[in-house]
Amino acid sequence: MTDSPRQAPMPATLRAGRPPRHPALAIRCPHCSAAADMRCTTRTGRTRIQRLAPCDARLEAHATAHAEATAVCPDCQVAPGTPCRKPNGRPLGDIHPARRIEAGDAA
Repeated sequence: MTDSPRQAPMPATLRAGRPPRHPALAIRCPHCSAAADMRCTTRTGRTRIQRLAPCDARLEAHATAHAEATAVCPDCQVAPGTPCRKPNGRPLGDIHPARRIEAGDAA
């Protein structure tokens, strides 16, 4: 017997031909509850074969997380990584639309 592994590593030429994974796959899907780094599923848990793109809810959650992590909110003046706040200081629950625009301009 040889000491070589049973499976050979994938050649770099084949790896380069794959399309890059969507960055939204890094978070859990709020719509179908698919785990991070897994494709979106139907509500019953079956993997969507025809649709390789993430759910719209996952794309929206990724855009919100990206905007919160990278942009300063022009409305409530919080730093990147801090959730938006109402004028009374309580958490907003979402981000202000101006922060999403600011994150889009920075990208």
